[in-house]
Amino acid sequence: MKIISITGTASGVGKTTIAQFLLKHFVDLSALKITTKHEGNCPRHSDCDLCETMAYPYKITADPYQINQKGKDTSVFKNAGARKVVWLQTHSEYLETGIEEALSYFNKNDSVIVEGNSFLHTHDADLCILVTTPREAKIKRSTRQIISKIDIAVINKYKDDQIDAITKTQERLHLIGCYAPVFIVNPFLKNHTQNDIFLNHIKEMIGQPIQTTNKQN
Repeated sequence: MKIISITGTASGVGKTTIAQFLLKHFVDLSALKITTKHEGNCPRHSDCDLCETMAYPYKITADPYQINQKGKDTSVFKNAGARKVVWLQTHSEYLETGIEEALSYFNKNDSVIVEGNSFLHTHDADLCILVTTPREAKIKRSTRQIISKIDIAVINKYKDDQIDAITKTQERLHLIGCYAPVFIVNPFLKNHTQNDIFLNHIKEMIGQPIQTTNKQN
């Protein structure tokens, strides 16, 4: 099994967007979404309700009906072309066990995109991608803890982000010890040279052919 880990410097930097971008452009990738229960106030300030409703050490969802529910990241992954999508919801102390069981839902020859910082706290990956953006200066502690594992940094750029903002973003990466190759990507632009450079680099690293036409879902 080949694992592609997609992590982020903070919430809202575009981890899911980059995962979706790769799923659209590569053949036969699957996806694992990890949501970790946090004690106390939610660091994401989201409305997923996991921390309030999690009754078991961990829960693994592979049922297509639940995976395809509109508005969930799992649905985004499936619609982007993921061959199979699994969602792990887990208490932090059961993370390692939950991941091991979640990975058993895939075949040994699968290539799996894993979205979530927590994966690298207990496991290694064949390719580790760190996502950041000029629009979010925060860098989470969980990111600093896994920085030595990062192979590629991706700056998720919006159309109106200026060069000086990109430069400051790169400087923030250096300040936390990330000197991995940096790719500046705008997944929403077609025929964008920087996107093609990034995709070709990924192709070389994982040995997967790039999808030349849109996948049919």
